[in-house]
Amino acid sequence: MKNTCSARKEARSLLFKVGCTGAIYAVVNKNFGQRDSEVEKATGPLCGGILQEGHQCGMLWGAALAAGAEANRRMKDPNTATKLAISAARDLVDSFTQRKKSVNCRDITNCNQKSTLGQIKFFITGKPLNCARLIGRWAPEAIASADKSLALMPETSATPIVSCASIVAEKMGASKEKAMMLAGFAGGIGLSGNACGALGAAVYLGAEKWFRENPGEVRFIVPGAEEMMRDFLIENRGEVRCSKICGQTFATAEEHSEYIRNGGCEKLIDLLASA
Repeated sequence: MKNTCSARKEARSLLFKVGCTGAIYAVVNKNFGQRDSEVEKATGPLCGGILQEGHQCGMLWGAALAAGAEANRRMKDPNTATKLAISAARDLVDSFTQRKKSVNCRDITNCNQKSTLGQIKFFITGKPLNCARLIGRWAPEAIASADKSLALMPETSATPIVSCASIVAEKMGASKEKAMMLAGFAGGIGLSGNACGALGAAVYLGAEKWFRENPGEVRFIVPGAEEMMRDFLIENRGEVRCSKICGQTFATAEEHSEYIRNGGCEKLIDLLASA
């Protein structure tokens, strides 16, 4: 595994500067010869499992972002690029679960960071150091997983492949490249059925827009993000998991695409895009 030591050191160093999501995004993206400090900064609201809600670890969101960006660079055909991004994200989820039993931040830290007491517990029990150890160990594994996945050519699909996260991005006015970067969030990151990927995409894009309009600012939760989450929870009666919202999990990118093309999550996607 190439550059294992440097990836570990850089991931640990960046963790305390841009958060877990930005740190993993940076080291995986750097492996592909890329760097985008604006994206790293805008990933802050995904740390702590989306606005510190405790859902998928921010490292997974960041790795999926980097894999999606690289899938778009390698594949000219949007269908192929989307399928590759989703496949790479699924492999990243598998890689992470080999390292930790749960993908969820709250399970890993055993802290509710939405509460003041939970935040105090997070720091006094040394959880930041635990996260630093985890990101150092998983960073080279994430790079290896992304490398392996993105080297594979997906099978050709007879039907168009779409991602709920990319559709939200397009509706929010994002470029094709940006929408593709988010494609792997589909179905709760790599179709894993966890917290909604469309929500993650909307939260990220909202932060990106806010930072463009407020250069020089440094924060992890930007104005408007909490309101977006509140509206999302009201619409779904408090449910965030893709598998529960959709009433199913998706075995393939084709299954997910068919569900979305047939109107699945249409109301939810429109809600997020209008936030």
